[in-house]
This record gives sequence, C-alpha cells and structure tokens, in this order.
Amino acid sequence: MEKLNILSQFTSRFPSTEIDGLSSMANSARVFLSGNDFPTTRVERFKYTRLTKLSNAQFDGSAVTSISDFRKHQICPDALAIFVVNGHVYLPEIKVPNGLIIEDISSAKSLPSSSMKDVFAAMNVLHAQSGVSVHVAKNTVIDSVIEIVHVCTGSYAGFTRNQIFIGENAQAKVVMTYVSEQTKACFSHVHTSIEVGKRAHFNMEKVQMESSDLFSFSDEEVWQGADSVFQINTLTLDGNLVRNDLHIQVQGEHAETHLNGMYMLNGQQHVANYTTVDHQVANCESNELYKGIMDDKSIAVFNGKVFVRQDAQKTNAFQSNANVLISDDAGVNSKPELEIYADDVKCSHGSTTGQLDDEALFYLRARGISERGATQLLLTAFMSDVLDKITVPSVKEKVFEVINKRFNWELTL
Repeated sequence: MEKLNILSQFTSRFPSTEIDGLSSMANSARVFLSGNDFPTTRVERFKYTRLTKLSNAQFDGSAVTSISDFRKHQICPDALAIFVVNGHVYLPEIKVPNGLIIEDISSAKSLPSSSMKDVFAAMNVLHAQSGVSVHVAKNTVIDSVIEIVHVCTGSYAGFTRNQIFIGENAQAKVVMTYVSEQTKACFSHVHTSIEVGKRAHFNMEKVQMESSDLFSFSDEEVWQGADSVFQINTLTLDGNLVRNDLHIQVQGEHAETHLNGMYMLNGQQHVANYTTVDHQVANCESNELYKGIMDDKSIAVFNGKVFVRQDAQKTNAFQSNANVLISDDAGVNSKPELEIYADDVKCSHGSTTGQLDDEALFYLRARGISERGATQLLLTAFMSDVLDKITVPSVKEKVFEVINKRFNWELTL
C-alpha cells in the first residue's frame, strides 16, 4: 500500500486534462494506474533507473515570469517554429504553406489511442494540459523544417501531448527541441503520436539540451503505412534524468524504419533509451543504431526490442548499440532483444562497450597530436556514422556547438 500511496500522491499534483480527444482513453488509463505502483527497479522497464528522487521531488508549479525571449532556443532559423513553454502553446507567427495545418492539440478532432506502456504514459492521458497538432495533407511536400521547441523554466511540472499526421505521398521534416532555462526541480513528460501514411516520408531530429535540474521523459508512438519511410535521430546532449521511449508499429508492407541515437554524458547524468519496433507485415526493413560516450559517473541504459510477427516474412531487421567509457566510474546497461516468429527473415543485433584503443591513441600521439586532440579525434570517428544521419544542417551545427561547450572540446564538422 505504501508504494501505491506514492503513486497517488504523485498523480495528485497534476490537474485533470481538458483535451477532449483524450476522453476515449481515460478509463483505460485509470484502470492501468489502479493496478500499478510507482515504478521501482523491480519493474522490468525501470530495472536500471532509480526514480526515488523523482517521487520525492517538490514541484511548486512556478514558472519564471521574467524568462528571456524563448525564441532564442530555436535551432533552425528558417523553420516554421512552434513553442511549448511551461505548457503554453505559441503557434507560428507566419503563414504556413498550403496543405499544412498547425494548431493547438485541443482543436484536434480525434487522437489515436496510445498504449499504456507504464504509469507515466497513463498519467499523460489523464493529465496532459497542452500540445501541438501537425497535419500534412496527402500529396503535400513541406520544404520548410517544422520545429517544435519545448521549454521548461522555474519549477514547472506537467504533461504535454503532441500529434503529427503525415498523409499519403506526403513529405515533411520536424525538429523536436528540448531545452530549459532558470530551472529548479522540473518534471516534463511529452507524448507524441506520429501517423505516417502510405508512401509518405517523414524525418524527425530530436535534440535534448535540458538542465541538470530536470526529469525529462518523452514518448513517441509511430504507426507506419505501406511503402512509407520513417527516420528519427535522438540526440541527447544534456539533462539530468532523461528517458526516451520509442514504439514503432510497422503496419504496411515495404516500409522502412530508421532509428538512430547519440548520447554524450558526464557528471552524474542518467539517460535511458527504450525502443520497440513491431514488424506486423511482410517485406519491411528496420535499422537501429545507437551510440554513446560516458564520462565521470554517468550511466546509460539501452533496451531495444524488435518483434517479427508470424506474418512478417522477408523482414530485414538490424539493431546495434555501441558505447565508449572514458571514465572508470561510468557505466552502461545494454539489452538488445529479438523476438522472431517468422522463418524467412534476416535479423541481427549486437552490443559492445569498451574504452578507447590505446594503440590508436599511441599512433596518433606519435604523429604529433596531443593526447586531448587524439582522444577527440577518435571519439568523433566513433560517433561519425550517427552524426552523418542528421539531415538538417543547422541541427548538426548545434550538436557540435553544445558538445564543444560542455566537454571543452574543439570538434569540427
């Protein structure tokens, strides 16, 4: 009963949602919460993540009223920018192209039903206060980047719900930027549902640059139609406790799915990436590549699962997680998984964790490169195949800028 009281006390801090589109899921969310406790390490999905500090944190709900212009956090200067600041939505100030609708989530006529993966996903259904709906009509190509900037300040705590719909034969790119400013103890949970129609192409760059005072949870749920291409690059550059949950349902034949991730940690940061790719039909391909660099006492968690259902014959699914520890006190918990119920597939998974190659360091230093320069060169080479997946130039520039500032490096594009 004590742990259940912890969950009840935690949820009682948040007002009920006023988003009409979530009402159809509310009862399922309540039932799920009633049968679960606040997560501990005995729960498989949180086996390597301790949430005691989160359950004990005091969020007074205050926001910094004197916040400087939040628009400075925009990464892409020419993007169609939407800002979600402490739960308040600021829509683009310029006219959007034909075939594109951007509105507050409360205006959305319906929202797709999401799975209750954990208590936080259920709480989002019951307590989401705001969010953004992006709708790209069929046969529409959006040339401009769409950037959604999530900003937390003060001691804000809350849930956000986003919806992205990409119609048949449509194409679009979205940058999801996560930042914080003048924070104390903060908590943010952002759920984004993404529907990718037949023959549609959708790319998302997810850039996380939040402070050491923030508990940041984000959850993307994706449905892919036939012949569609979906790619997401999750770039975790800063934060205290960061958790990314990504669930892809491949529902149409000949679809392509590409999941890439990069995390660079120091101090006592904790970053967890949980991914699920569910191949439900035949003739599809998924590629998953996550790489991390850990310094000081930081901890990374990777749990990737690929399902290949019985009807998903001729599936190609590849998964890889590689990590470099540059401190004896850093750690990684990596668990790639395959569940295959079809017999005509090509699937593989792998995980490696190690330190920098002493021979390679010696080779570079013997040619006049300093130890610091040699280390940076090897780490850049290690991360290069993930960095090359970034499709928006200004995002790549920002990644290098943040890394150089945090680690006092001099990396170049």
